[in-house]
Amino acid sequence: MKNLWLLFALMLVACDSRNPLIPKSGGRPYEVVVEDDCDSMIFHALDMDVEGLPQREPSFDVTMMTNNRTEDITRLARNIVRVDINPKYGKAEIRYAQNVDAKPQMRIHIVAPTTEALQKAMPVIAPQLRNLLNRAELNTAISNLKAHHQDKAQASIREMFHTEMLIPEELTASKKGKQFVWYSNQQAQGMMNICLYTYPAKDLNTEEWIMKRDSIMQVNIPGEEEGMYMTTVRNGISQERIKLKDQERLIVRGLWEMKNDMMGGPLVAHAIYDSARATVMVAEGFVYAPESKKRNKIRQLETALYTLNTQNNGK
Repeated sequence: MKNLWLLFALMLVACDSRNPLIPKSGGRPYEVVVEDDCDSMIFHALDMDVEGLPQREPSFDVTMMTNNRTEDITRLARNIVRVDINPKYGKAEIRYAQNVDAKPQMRIHIVAPTTEALQKAMPVIAPQLRNLLNRAELNTAISNLKAHHQDKAQASIREMFHTEMLIPEELTASKKGKQFVWYSNQQAQGMMNICLYTYPAKDLNTEEWIMKRDSIMQVNIPGEEEGMYMTTVRNGISQERIKLKDQERLIVRGLWEMKNDMMGGPLVAHAIYDSARATVMVAEGFVYAPESKKRNKIRQLETALYTLNTQNNGK
């Protein structure tokens, strides 16, 4: 992606407002107002399916508007993307500013000399645009989680795993096992869950994680009747490796299901290899919401996973 970014010579110009007196923005997470979107190019970039969900859901909820009629209405929106096609611009370019008129707020300005130039650059602009908005939402969610989390769960995780992680305050129910803990909101509809567990390993391997996960879940998350237990759906699994706080972590997205039952839903797992202890530390979130959308729920859980930090060693 970085090579493509350089290849198309797209400039990313950032500025950050630090005015502490600005009002609270309007709108829900992952809602975006798009202004003056020629040929709906920005809409299609933001309407892309979220991976790892059992049904189609768009990456963002988009409201299309025309700039010269709606500036006063959209000024306090949570996320705003404005398109400007003008010969004065030498190339396709993304500019952004945070918390200009409201907080939290991401204002993105996409400029290009012609519609054709923007269309040619969209293979690079589209993923960068989604990345900007996703990062803004993640940062806002982490700030909220730091202010509203379970102190008791944080202390328990520190004691059990010598690891730091924040658990959302609405996940009030918990169950402990051997090197395993499960937090849940226990909702019949829209059930949200986070599990933490460790297992011995020589490295960080996706196939090994699936096998270990299925074994751990069979013991710790049985179904209502004998022979029912949670398993991982092997089709459609995606994975990526990132470095966060000098720790390499494996991020896996996919689906879970209850063997011999009709339950299932999306999951996301973050796994970190601890070479000093020759173990893998896993934090995962999974959702059961058969009659509702799941995108925001699974993203809310993943916010907590990003706070997993084994380097603190519980100190």
